[in-house]
Amino acid sequence: MELVSLSSMSKESKLLLLNELGYASDETYVIDRKGNKVIDKYIDQPVKVDNMLILPGSTIIIDNNHLSIAAYLEEYGDDAI
Repeated sequence: MELVSLSSMSKESKLLLLNELGYASDETYVIDRKGNKVIDKYIDQPVKVDNMLILPGSTIIIDNNHLSIAAYLEEYGDDAI
């Protein structure tokens, strides 16, 4: 599996990726299938397209910050990435 940094992707590419995964965007935030902003369950904040993180083997979208990443790894284990 090849890891790809989303930070190096253009916004257009990020929006296409979200679309392929069944999500959308209002150009700022990630939007779910029901039209709601995706909320990072670890920090209880809406996820911005420019700072979203999708870990390998998952379609869970979280905010790219140390707290969310640490909480994700605690929940799913190091084997999750």
